[in-house]
Amino acid sequence: MTSVHVHELTGLKPDALATYLAALGMLRLVAEQKDIHVRGFWRDERFVLVSVLDRNELETFLLNEYAPTPVLAPWNGGGGFLDTPDDAGAVSLIDHIMRFKSPRFAAIREAIQEAQAVIPRRLPEVRSERDRLTVRLRNVRNQIRTLPAGSIERDRAKEELNELERLRSAARERVEEVKNEVKATLLQELARRWSGSAREWFDASVILDAAGKPGYSFHLGTGGNEGNQDYTAGFQQNLLLLFPDGNPADNARSQLASLLFGGSDRALVVQAAGQFNPGQAGGTNMGAGFFADPAVNPWEFVLMLEGAVALVAGMSRRGEVGRARVSSPFWVEAASAGFGSASELEGSPRGEQWLPLWAHPLEYGELVELIREGRAQVGRLQTTRAGDLVRAAARLGLARGIESLQRFAYLERNGQSNLAVSAGRFRVASRSHQVLLEEVAPWIDRLVWHARRTKDNNVPLSLGTVARRAQEALFAVCRHDATPTEWRELLVALGEAEFALLRSGKNPARRPLPRLSWGWIAAADDGTPHGRTALRLALSLSSQHRPPDKDGTAIRDSIRRHFLPLVESNRDWPRFHLDDRGRAERDPELVCVGRDLVTDAIALVRRRSIWARTSDPERDRAPQLPLWAAGSCEATLEEIGAWVRGEVCDDAVYALARPLLALDWGKINKNRLGSTLSTKYDGVAEPLHMLLRLAHLPFDVPIEGSNGGPEVSVTVRLDPEPLRRLAAGDLDGALRVVVRRLGASGLRPVFRRGVARSGLARRLAASMAFPISRADGARAARLVCKPYEVKDPEEQPAAQA
Repeated sequence: MTSVHVHELTGLKPDALATYLAALGMLRLVAEQKDIHVRGFWRDERFVLVSVLDRNELETFLLNEYAPTPVLAPWNGGGGFLDTPDDAGAVSLIDHIMRFKSPRFAAIREAIQEAQAVIPRRLPEVRSERDRLTVRLRNVRNQIRTLPAGSIERDRAKEELNELERLRSAARERVEEVKNEVKATLLQELARRWSGSAREWFDASVILDAAGKPGYSFHLGTGGNEGNQDYTAGFQQNLLLLFPDGNPADNARSQLASLLFGGSDRALVVQAAGQFNPGQAGGTNMGAGFFADPAVNPWEFVLMLEGAVALVAGMSRRGEVGRARVSSPFWVEAASAGFGSASELEGSPRGEQWLPLWAHPLEYGELVELIREGRAQVGRLQTTRAGDLVRAAARLGLARGIESLQRFAYLERNGQSNLAVSAGRFRVASRSHQVLLEEVAPWIDRLVWHARRTKDNNVPLSLGTVARRAQEALFAVCRHDATPTEWRELLVALGEAEFALLRSGKNPARRPLPRLSWGWIAAADDGTPHGRTALRLALSLSSQHRPPDKDGTAIRDSIRRHFLPLVESNRDWPRFHLDDRGRAERDPELVCVGRDLVTDAIALVRRRSIWARTSDPERDRAPQLPLWAAGSCEATLEEIGAWVRGEVCDDAVYALARPLLALDWGKINKNRLGSTLSTKYDGVAEPLHMLLRLAHLPFDVPIEGSNGGPEVSVTVRLDPEPLRRLAAGDLDGALRVVVRRLGASGLRPVFRRGVARSGLARRLAASMAFPISRADGARAARLVCKPYEVKDPEEQPAAQA
């Protein structure tokens, strides 16, 4: 029976793109060239290979049998095909490889020959002429050094030198002209001629559209080239380090063992690894001293590009209808959020790749299907943005078997170098409340897109900051099973972003928050006394509407109109009411402008008290405050008393209240969902608030009988004077007016005077913006008033209009 060996490849880790791709390269090479049933998976931050090969056989295969993939770039200037060094007699990398006679190099030799056959003879001819002139120039320069100054021979040599420089410059121009002519058809010819592993490399690095125009995969730069670094030349150079004459070098085995299994042997050589391994990119502060040279293990570089072949890209029309673009597996547009060094000012034109980590052994064919499918879905839509992929990972929208996604962001770092920066990991799992993100994700995507500063979109920097904060909060609730605190932070970030949009000029992303469901309350409820109290106070404040008509079939006039200038406020996607300059339309209803909770709450109550006196000139009853809590979302007397005394943070309440204004109040009111969020605050009510509240209710004061049931309802006429006095800090004056008004209605307060600082008086005025229930209204009357004396109807005073 054939034994199976499990190899823990400790050197192949998933947090660097180089070693991730090297792991794919190991699996690919062993599967295609030695053990077709080999399997691989990730465990404990390392790649695990399951094969019939033991360690010695695995190393021997790579050293003596491994047939390199033709990693070539005839279309690049540094690939050794279109150009060669000016020095005559210089041997290029591909010339070295062509000298290898071993059958293992047959595929790469054949691909080189096919590429050279495509190149017309005119190019070698003009290159030969340029090289001849270069040699002649060098000889004349050396001759001039030997001639005496001022001699006729020296002057003639200088004239010849100037003429040679002119001729060589013209020859170089002819070389470039011919190279450009060759490039126009070279890619199409290679796509037609190359087959096998050479064609696999071509498909991984170059994508031709229907018209034959090239696009390039993001993980391989521009067809295997990154700035001045040609990855294909690096591949060939490292092959020569490992196999200098076609046979393994003396240290090739130790370098291989160091990469795969870890070891103390010196296995690194001074060489740039490009974008694939930022930790070994070299430069300032990248080593033990002030400066370090770039270093790489030759086997890591070779296996890295062998693994890159598995990430085959293509053309797609994802994201925007009619716009074709390069589509790499698990590629998304960049998001400057989700990792500590992210910045909204940082360029990431190549986007990101979120590569899968799987915990169950897969054969290479199975892995290819998983990777080349390379897509995640949210609902019926394929993801094109990082935020979409985060939600897909959190909701099991990915292929089965994927345990997590390793995020790599292609960023411009270390000057203008592109680096594949590890930007964290997201575990694929089903998590609670994730469906809520469907309500706000499109809004956040639109916000982030239009918050970018461009030549045509000069948005304020503050908008980019809040957009990033909202996206960071979205990432936080998807990274793991989010806590109520993280859901609350997302809500707060949404409210801040909505308020910032209102002040961001003519930005096309200016849309209020869409309608939110009740699930946000359950997600943000941490169950603690103080946390739930702040949430319930915010909910009661944001829930207020005009009291319903007698039939009670519909609610109307949400207080959201006092916080935001809105048109079509009842739609799922409302709009801001803006003038031609993009500014909020002047509206007397817009009174809560983000100053602070106390000031805006006072402004809200004062504005609604004006409604009570002017909105219905033909009313048949005394005016009452038109602030009524929908869906049983009232606050309790104890919760409001705690806020009045400063036991609950104003900012915590106000930050939650702003986004909660967007809740679907019609559904909440219909199902009385507020009753499902029970109170947890075990405090005491505030007597001053209760007394003042009896004069600021949207309903008649219920009076309890001896059996605890309602016996009679007392109408208290709304008077704007107490609110004005409280806002000015005059508590005693406000109490005198309230006591007089309550007395006129038959209620007899147990105290009539009060003294307080102006700050407390203003908080008492603002507390009228937190609605209470009828039961709490009856309790307040029982606690701060003497027993009500029920009179015959003929004896009761008529309510004053």
